[in-house]
Amino acid sequence: MLSWAKYAWLGAAACGLLAGVGACSDERATATTAPVFDADIAPILAAHCVSCHGATAPAAGWSATSFLAAIACVEPSGAPATLPSSAPATAPILAALGTAPHIGLLGAAAQSLLTQWVSAGAPAFVGAVHAPGIIDPRSSAFHGAQLRSKRWSPMLDPADPESCGRCHAGTPAPVPGITSAAPGAPDCTSCHSQPGGALACSTCHGSGTRAYPPRDPCFFPGDGDAGAHAAHVEVSVASASGLPCSTCHPTPDAGAGAAIIGGPHGDGVLEVAFDPQRVVGEASFDATSGGCAVGCHDLGGSSPRPQWSDTAPLDCNSCHRSPPANHFVGACTSCHAEANATGTALSGGPLHMNGHVDLGNGNGTCGACHGTGDSPWPSDGAHPAHQAPTIAAPVACASCHTVPATLFSPGHLDGVVEVAFTGLALSRGASPAWNGTSCAQVACHGAVLPDVPAVTPVWTDVSGAALACTACHGFPPSQHTTSTSCNRSDCHGSEVNLDSTGAASISPSGLALHIDGLVEP
Repeated sequence: MLSWAKYAWLGAAACGLLAGVGACSDERATATTAPVFDADIAPILAAHCVSCHGATAPAAGWSATSFLAAIACVEPSGAPATLPSSAPATAPILAALGTAPHIGLLGAAAQSLLTQWVSAGAPAFVGAVHAPGIIDPRSSAFHGAQLRSKRWSPMLDPADPESCGRCHAGTPAPVPGITSAAPGAPDCTSCHSQPGGALACSTCHGSGTRAYPPRDPCFFPGDGDAGAHAAHVEVSVASASGLPCSTCHPTPDAGAGAAIIGGPHGDGVLEVAFDPQRVVGEASFDATSGGCAVGCHDLGGSSPRPQWSDTAPLDCNSCHRSPPANHFVGACTSCHAEANATGTALSGGPLHMNGHVDLGNGNGTCGACHGTGDSPWPSDGAHPAHQAPTIAAPVACASCHTVPATLFSPGHLDGVVEVAFTGLALSRGASPAWNGTSCAQVACHGAVLPDVPAVTPVWTDVSGAALACTACHGFPPSQHTTSTSCNRSDCHGSEVNLDSTGAASISPSGLALHIDGLVEP
């Protein structure tokens, strides 16, 4: 088995002498006489600059701790620290030496060395196997640009004669038989540290932990405007976790090699393909004008055709009227879990812009709007007392309301609470009525029973007064046996419990019989 450890004596500079080592045989650059970062410049920066320009909160946003950090941009100008090389005195890294507090910071020899380095294009190292620009994103020799020109084959195909895996560890496609990296060859994951390594989405599309465009504009100024990517992907009113890239683009399957980069992915052409689960109906993108024609935006609002370059914030009325035309008039919170009452803001959850209209919490049951979870029961007023009464079986919704056959049945979603008594409420010929605050003449509450007038409970009264035995009938009722042994076997038996004081209560088996519209001995 071939192991690069056997050839440590050769050194990185001799890697190209070995036959068939692929990437190591590519682009041999002649050694430069100009200063290089690793041997000449890094010690100067460590001695004079790192105290202020360290890795944590560096002054001017510029760090002197690594090659890429040293050639990065400075604040507030956003200019690359080592450019232009043709006029080194104006490059920020040298221009700063003429301003306080940097005046006199470097001696003449160190400053001359730094000037020569900038003039030479800020090489990273002496090029023997690769040109110094192999790790400089601005260089034509940058490995990312070279891999793109070769359709990524050296990175993805271990059989490629220029395979990265012949010299480097951490490649997406290790070369069989090679168990150690070449001497001096860095592990790919030392720079590509995100999950997925070199195949992380941010490698080509974003920066660091951000997987969407733009790349770092300091190193990739040609990327141009990233448009509305952030507005779609970041946490927003669209979704608590942002919209996935697959909403608008075909995305590769998870995996490695050709499963990540293959087919249209990585071919240099921008493909827009809308996910029909989220983007309902006909949808198109005009690459020339940058306009989207998608149902996500075209719902009767003021901005049905937003431009990709338009990053101004959208409000509810941009995509649809709030409320839409011919919509239920009332607090939005009555039907939508993620809206505020006035329809001017959203909490940003999973329901908005998911491709369909969700009521309540989106579970598709009556409880989505009226209750909690799968339960259709609201929690206001006397609803809980009817849902789980202590002296009777639960009351059906249909006893007091017309239950709609469908969501859009007449009378439903019109913002009006309609009470229509049926079933037990009409027992014994009762004629119940609802005046908006209380019920009257409801059979369940003693209408058409002797002794006492039927109780007229106020909907918001949860004191329990309407549950007393004497609220609906005498105790015992008139024309009733004078015996107080309600639980006698020839009377109500086990349906009634008597405590030690003779007080009666309804037993669990009696709940189904009490207030059922009948008198059962």
